Amino acid sequence: MTNAITGGSEVQMLGLRGIYTQLLVENRPALNGLAQPFALDYIPGTWVESIQISKGASSVANGPQSITGQINTELVKPATDRRFFINLFGNSLGRMEANMHVNRAWKPSLSTGLLLHASGQQYEWDNNTDRFLDQPKRRQLNGMYRMFYQLGNAEGQFNVHGIQHRQEGGQLSTVENAWRLKQDNDRIEVFGKNGYVFEGDRYQSIGFIYNGYAHTYRGQYGGRTHSGDQRGAYLNLLYNLEGNSPDHTFSAGISHQTDDIREDLFGVSFDRKDQVSGVFTQYSFGRDQVDDGTGFSWRKRAGIILGVRADYHQRFGWYVTPRMNARLNLDAQTVFRISAGRGWRNPNFPPDWQSMLFNNWTLQVNEKLLPEDAWVFGGNLTKSILVGSRIWSLVFDAFHTRFTNQVVMDMETQHTVINLYNLDGKSYSNSLLAMVNMELVRGLELKVAWKYNEVKTTYQGKLESLPMVPLHRLLATLDYVTPDKVWRFNLTGQGVGSMRLPSHNGFPPDVIAHSPQNSPAYLLINSQVSWTRGDLELYLGGENLGNKTQPFPIIDWQQPSSEHFDASRVYAPVIGTRVYLGLRYSI
Repeated sequence: MTNAITGGSEVQMLGLRGIYTQLLVENRPALNGLAQPFALDYIPGTWVESIQISKGASSVANGPQSITGQINTELVKPATDRRFFINLFGNSLGRMEANMHVNRAWKPSLSTGLLLHASGQQYEWDNNTDRFLDQPKRRQLNGMYRMFYQLGNAEGQFNVHGIQHRQEGGQLSTVENAWRLKQDNDRIEVFGKNGYVFEGDRYQSIGFIYNGYAHTYRGQYGGRTHSGDQRGAYLNLLYNLEGNSPDHTFSAGISHQTDDIREDLFGVSFDRKDQVSGVFTQYSFGRDQVDDGTGFSWRKRAGIILGVRADYHQRFGWYVTPRMNARLNLDAQTVFRISAGRGWRNPNFPPDWQSMLFNNWTLQVNEKLLPEDAWVFGGNLTKSILVGSRIWSLVFDAFHTRFTNQVVMDMETQHTVINLYNLDGKSYSNSLLAMVNMELVRGLELKVAWKYNEVKTTYQGKLESLPMVPLHRLLATLDYVTPDKVWRFNLTGQGVGSMRLPSHNGFPPDVIAHSPQNSPAYLLINSQVSWTRGDLELYLGGENLGNKTQPFPIIDWQQPSSEHFDASRVYAPVIGTRVYLGLRYSI
């Protein structure tokens, strides 16, 4: 999902916000605290080598924070990435972007790389004539230096990552005494890994992951300000042991994360220092194997991962996090997986609820906010079937997430007041997914997926559907690649079902007249065509080709100083059809 005021992106998993999904970069927790609202924008697409998504309970080695799952992003490596790569991009709204990779292998045991990104958008667009920018003006400079080395049985990497991010939104610059949004972010971090395989025993290894970072944020929301300075570090020491057979793997480790945050919101201090130290252990049995026709055996067909960790938070005490993942290959074409476990996270206030700043409402924190704590249970069935001479795949997911505590942002029970408090009652999510991948003819693939999310939370004793979460989502993609691999075509349709918006109680009828209590369903259509010849690729695409936009996304936009002003209820795109053009060149 994209926020219309800030232009930032947020993922949703199992029907819940991205704050409940742990973001990892090369298997280390990344971009937390003040950076969390902007995290996905700080990983340029060309830097990504692969993405691994784990739904529900996942590994305990990376911390207890994941509740709905983990998303790990592996970045391109200097030794395997292209020696030189450049990507240029521009769209019809004036957004320009450039990415460059420069890599060199100095010798087999040493390689270095430089990843650079620059993007910006300085035009003011107001197609719905509400005198508010449809997207903020922005500028981002983003760079990373990487070094990989190997010394005998030891290997490692060292990285330096720097970000400068500026954006400005709100009312047009021509409006007198305009309501303005400003957000300035500066970040520097140093991270790396070191590993050692014991001499004469390839089944034992030890690894060390480290990360140190500093982040400065300055924000303005109309006449109110939000600022923060964060200094933090993460350390993880991991030991791995394989048995005489690779079917058995044991790992254990210790980790520590500290964050010292000095934060001010509307003149009120929210300074805090969080320190979490933990120990963990994990056992794995089994590995995926192709059925060789010799009959069933647990070693070939089944696998299980059992993990547990214990963490001590200096303000909240001990938390124990058990997790289990199991797999059973019913046959060569059918795999069944189940998972169960606990996750908890320290509330990151105020960044977790940045949307509450896009209005003039009064903020009330009614009590000490405790860690958010939940159990998640689920399963997945994947089956491959032969249709003619082509293989189709079917995927079914079902997950249930139940909170034992959650920080509730309540815009329901008191007009013009946002109450934050610990959960008193039920809060849960039921998520279902059905998907089919079909190769219709050679080179032509169709994917169709349906997702159902029932998410409910208790507000002051009343169980309600969580606002801004559609009950149904549909996705259909059609991809075609010519036999010579020169041309690639993509057409994507995304259907977004109706969703409940925050309560309208207390709004004057004329102010709320153009804002429904339940949003209408809508369809988004995107398409792209690319041409490749040798080291050069050109691509042309269009987004929101149906020109679907939300009319009057801001409540009481005529009076941004009034108590009813609210820019947080955006359920559909604010920007209509846009076209983009780009090129990629590599050596």
